[in-house]
Amino acid sequence: MPRQPDPALESRLVAAALRLLDRGGEPAITLRAVAREARTTTPTIYQRFRDRGELVSAAVDTTTDELVALLHPTEAVEGMFREFLRYTMAHPMRAHLMVDTFGRRYAAREKMPAMDLLKARVAEETGVARSQAEDLALAIATLAFGTTQGMIAAGSDTRHAQQLQAAALRALELLLTAFAKAGRRKPKRS
Repeated sequence: MPRQPDPALESRLVAAALRLLDRGGEPAITLRAVAREARTTTPTIYQRFRDRGELVSAAVDTTTDELVALLHPTEAVEGMFREFLRYTMAHPMRAHLMVDTFGRRYAAREKMPAMDLLKARVAEETGVARSQAEDLALAIATLAFGTTQGMIAAGSDTRHAQQLQAAALRALELLLTAFAKAGRRKPKRS
């Protein structure tokens, strides 16, 4: 009787890639290492993923799904920002990978559910137009990524990391306030 394909294999492979990422960063995700970690073979990986890049992309998607699940119940942008920092401090290698892929995915107009959620929350909270909500969401994402990278470099439980977080939260407050004021202004008439 022929072997039946394992329907959970793709999830196992991505989970193995994420464990390797968490332990050794993106360079640790080799097809051979993932096969070993998932207790399968490299040819089996090629049955599910075209190449390493596609597997890494699936790992980013899974990380994004985890992040969106954490962010979704949080209604305020500041709460989302804090939750993002908590998640990335708990998973610093995933944070590096997200930073590395964000710009490329944004430029390619790939699906970005966390960014879409942030844009929606920004629009709700500030009352700005869609184009301004996107600009503000990009500024907030950039601030979050930079803060995360700085906190990781400083050491997540250090005074310097706390200073970085406090400064970022203050900057976030200023951004939200400025955009909310702009969103409530009446358009100038010519």
